[in-house]
Amino acid sequence: MAKVAFSKLQATIKDIVNVCSYGNKAGDMIDYEVKTYLPFEQKLVLVSNVINQSVDDNGFYNPMRTDMFLALEVVYAYTNLTFTDKMKEDVFKLYDLLISTGIYASIIEAIGADYNVIVQNVYMTIENIYKYKNSVLGILESVSSNYENLNLDLTAIQEKLADPNSLSLIKEILPMTNVSMV
Repeated sequence: MAKVAFSKLQATIKDIVNVCSYGNKAGDMIDYEVKTYLPFEQKLVLVSNVINQSVDDNGFYNPMRTDMFLALEVVYAYTNLTFTDKMKEDVFKLYDLLISTGIYASIIEAIGADYNVIVQNVYMTIENIYKYKNSVLGILESVSSNYENLNLDLTAIQEKLADPNSLSLIKEILPMTNVSMV
């Protein structure tokens, strides 16, 4: 088989934009643009943003938060819609507006297959994070991290053990359990 230089194909990244319309309260139809393809590097940023915003203080990925931030990040990355800083401060209200008005549904439809790639990668990444955290390596990393945060002053521990007052409760309980102190 003869080799063909890829450059001869003169391939370019698809830059297809669909136009969606929304009727505002005044009855005017407002058009906005939706990309059908997002370059790979931008997809990485989008997925990372969703993952980072979806985790709570306990390291749990809340599916509802994931859905909300996925929707917001998709709108930010794929459309020419802009939002004020004040609107972005209340992400819950912004999400509710996008969902309840059907704007988000029309954006998903306009994006097409690329949307499924994003959703699949977000949830696969979360699944992989959980798998890693529950793997031997992940557990060892967690233990190591927790171990570094411990205050292991051996002198202080020895002093506490040598203090007869700190052992008084143990001395009271041991005779009741038929265990002797050596």
